[in-house]
Amino acid sequence: TPFLEAEKSGTTDKGTVLLATVKGDVHDIGKSIVGVVLQCNGYSVIDLGVMVPSERILETARAQQVDVIGLSGLITPSLVQMVHVAKEMERTGFDTPLLIGGATTSKVHTAVKIEEKYTHPVVHVLDASRAVGVAAALTSEDLRERFVSDTRAEYVKVREARAGSKQRKSLV
Repeated sequence: TPFLEAEKSGTTDKGTVLLATVKGDVHDIGKSIVGVVLQCNGYSVIDLGVMVPSERILETARAQQVDVIGLSGLITPSLVQMVHVAKEMERTGFDTPLLIGGATTSKVHTAVKIEEKYTHPVVHVLDASRAVGVAAALTSEDLRERFVSDTRAEYVKVREARAGSKQRKSLV
């Protein structure tokens, strides 16, 4: 961290990203890597740690006026918490992009369960190496509109494919 701070002085901050492992989960390794990667690429990172309730995530995001919120989780119940956070963001009038990541998360779950609960950008980030590109696209005036549009179109296809596969299954 001291080396990161020394290198950062005098450079332009690309934005602020709030990271949190959702309530009920202690998964921290991947989120910590994402934080370091983002910091190395000029982003300020607020890491709230693990087992963070939605109220704290949203209060901190508002108070710090973050540019992006990233949620992480390892265990299956985390998926339910991420849906809850997205619903709360919608209910309370947020427009901050929401990143979804962690071992149990997937593009399908993000498209089917989370993205439709929040009218603003929701993006599944497959791994830490992709976080900078996603954050850059979401914080760029030039790239954001197309990136969000492409992601939404992709998620519509995922939902349609998922719905089609459920209709074709014949269970005995």
